[in-house]
Amino acid sequence: MEIENNYYESLLDDPVEPQEEPVVEEPTVEEPILPDQPDSNDPDPDNPPAETEDDLITTYLKSHGIEDPSKIQFENDEGGIDEVDFNSLPKEEQLTMLQELGSSNYTDYEKQVIDYLRVNKTDLQGVIDYFSNKAIEDYLAQHPDAAPQKSYKIDDYSDDELYIADLAARFQDLTEEELNEKLESAKTNEELFKKEVDTLRTFYKGEEDRLAEEAKQSEQQQYEALQNTLLTTLQGYNEIVLDATDPQSDSLEIEDGDKQVILDYLLTPDKDGQSQFDKDLSDPTALIELAWLRTQGRNTIAGLSQYWKKELADTRKELNKAKKELEKYRKNDDNNNVVVNEPKPSRRRNASSVSDLWD
Repeated sequence: MEIENNYYESLLDDPVEPQEEPVVEEPTVEEPILPDQPDSNDPDPDNPPAETEDDLITTYLKSHGIEDPSKIQFENDEGGIDEVDFNSLPKEEQLTMLQELGSSNYTDYEKQVIDYLRVNKTDLQGVIDYFSNKAIEDYLAQHPDAAPQKSYKIDDYSDDELYIADLAARFQDLTEEELNEKLESAKTNEELFKKEVDTLRTFYKGEEDRLAEEAKQSEQQQYEALQNTLLTTLQGYNEIVLDATDPQSDSLEIEDGDKQVILDYLLTPDKDGQSQFDKDLSDPTALIELAWLRTQGRNTIAGLSQYWKKELADTRKELNKAKKELEKYRKNDDNNNVVVNEPKPSRRRNASSVSDLWD
């Protein structure tokens, strides 16, 4: 195919420069010098500017609960919260936002409810729980006898048993006969005996409260220690080896989001104070699943990894054979045909278990 180069040769010609028109200079007229005038934008120190009121759009946004238009919060695709300035949005998005704010069909009462929730930073369930607890407190304040009474182990003792138990604890050398003699002697004055027993009962109830509080604090300390241990361990738990028998094995990376899911599973309580891990410990099916993953999961992952590595190696071997056949064909100029052996399909069989896949 020939290409005429007349057009391209014309590109080599010297360009014809257009003739410039003569420029006629106009006579300059000197402007008179005027005295300096104060700039209307410069602040007057004697009369400071008054505070500017919000513009119409800012006032409108604030009336719909957006106190700071420069920090409007949006939920992004990942579930996080982003802040954006209203004035930085395109006009179309600004108009859409204003239309959505103005097109609500809420009644005045419904708007008051929404404003109440926003001001108090709560939700409907929080409001329901608050007023439910308040109603119970008000009722118990008016009917103290209806309040559930705290039970104490010491209340299982009769007055005589409590008196003798206290004596036996304080005077361990006294015999049973001597303890009964002291009891009979104390009961000769029933009124004084009753005061002593009531005092002892109050004392031992206080001891029970103290021991219960110490146990609660100890449990809280153990929980915090466990939480710190899990956090420290989880920070260094960054990967899961696919094949523990292979030092060169690939690993699955554990991202920060995965770590948070693990931590929530172990520690985050629900409304009843139980984490999902706590509930799984009471579920036989979940326990068996956890036991299987703990005892068989690592070997199963290793077996699957070995199986697919072998499949990949066989495939690469067949591809190398095909590549050699192609190279042989290119070297033989007289041979215009080539026969390439197609990779043999992998031998498949019905597996009755996961381990059958790589046996």
